[in-house]
Amino acid sequence: MVSLGVVTAILLTSNPATGSPGIDPRWTRSDKDGVGTAYSALSRVWLTVSKGILNDVYYPTVDRPQSHDLQYLISDGEIFSATNGI
Repeated sequence: MVSLGVVTAILLTSNPATGSPGIDPRWTRSDKDGVGTAYSALSRVWLTVSKGILNDVYYPTVDRPQSHDLQYLISDGEIFSATNGI
């Protein structure tokens, strides 16, 4: 008798998924440090933050992400500092 695990292993090794091994992840970190919105009850914008980086912006509802890993470039006209998503 052959176990289900053995059959699954045979099928996966002989028939790999199309495009494997896949693409790099495109989502932000899952360990969020904070969530936020505007003080007004009329606001339809929400955000998440992790490791000091504004990760996701949601609009017009909390389940519709509009951006991922928004990064900033700060300059005084001569030098600049950039934040990097992790």
